[in-house]
Amino acid sequence: MTIRGVLVEAAFRKVGTVSISTDGFDGVLEKVMELWRELPPSAPPSSAGAVDGSRNRKEFSGYVVYAVGAASATFNGDDPSGLEIDADVDLLKPYEYSDSRLRILMGILEFKRALSTLSRVSFLMLDGSVIGALVRPPSFYYEISDNGEIREKVWELFKELKENYSTGRINAKDFYSEIQKRFSGREYAVAAGYLEYLEYLYTMYRLLKEAQDKGKLLVAISKRSDSRLHSLDPLLPDIAVLNLLNLPPGYIDPKCGRGIDEEKKFRYPGEFNDLLRQFTFTVSYLKLGDWVHKVEVLELPGAGSRFEEALSYLGFYAVSGYPYPLTEVHKSVKISSKDIDEILRILKLRGITGREPLGE
Repeated sequence: MTIRGVLVEAAFRKVGTVSISTDGFDGVLEKVMELWRELPPSAPPSSAGAVDGSRNRKEFSGYVVYAVGAASATFNGDDPSGLEIDADVDLLKPYEYSDSRLRILMGILEFKRALSTLSRVSFLMLDGSVIGALVRPPSFYYEISDNGEIREKVWELFKELKENYSTGRINAKDFYSEIQKRFSGREYAVAAGYLEYLEYLYTMYRLLKEAQDKGKLLVAISKRSDSRLHSLDPLLPDIAVLNLLNLPPGYIDPKCGRGIDEEKKFRYPGEFNDLLRQFTFTVSYLKLGDWVHKVEVLELPGAGSRFEEALSYLGFYAVSGYPYPLTEVHKSVKISSKDIDEILRILKLRGITGREPLGE
């Protein structure tokens, strides 16, 4: 018998015992319905944009070959008027912290694509959570506090990076050779990753700051979230509970003025500890069709929340319960395993994955 046969037997033994039950949710439903609001009438924005990113990789013994990309689409009313894609293909070595570094590299391209698109639209949609992107430190972050040499050198390089900052590419890569002169092995991975992280935070700051300064409506939509804004269940996040309830289209009365500190408390590096904490969001859960999503709307100084305006635009673009501009950019930028295989063929890279003795 193979593992599949054993797993199938185990699954049959668990029938009726493994489930997400809505028993006992009557009180939760009553609480939610007190907060539940009808959607405002849908309306088209004067111009809109949508941005999404993607990443994929092939792991070899000691290093990783990766591909990252970001796509944006712009719309005048409901007519698409442009699709732009940025991408990067390269090799990460050593292997340490490659998961965190790849997430950051994709984020740099994604938020730079958003920054480039923002000037052409009045309403910009981002896939995922901006707050989540800000409060999630990389896995190597706490190693920096124990290594003043890395901190000092990377901040020196970051000053130069800011002077030559550009959109459409990852500027931290220009300094890899300089970092390699000073650090090797695990320390190199930490130093390179730290510089990438600073560029990532700087890009997010510039995006949020420009949106505020130019009065742009910036909205982030998450399909998954671990937030417990309303503490609906002792174990499940709010969005899981809301998706189990039979709710009509609508939204929960939003939490306004929600800052980064309310999600997670940790100190950002250097200047970013003050720069990033100035931004606040209106946060809620929204149901346009069959599913509930988390929505974050950047608040504008002096204007407060434009939450209902954002909902009217999201309703205008909703197809099957989700803004179709985000669906379009997702399809355009998704990097498949076949794409990675083609990249490896073009690069003529041969390496050992470590799975060869198993015939994989």
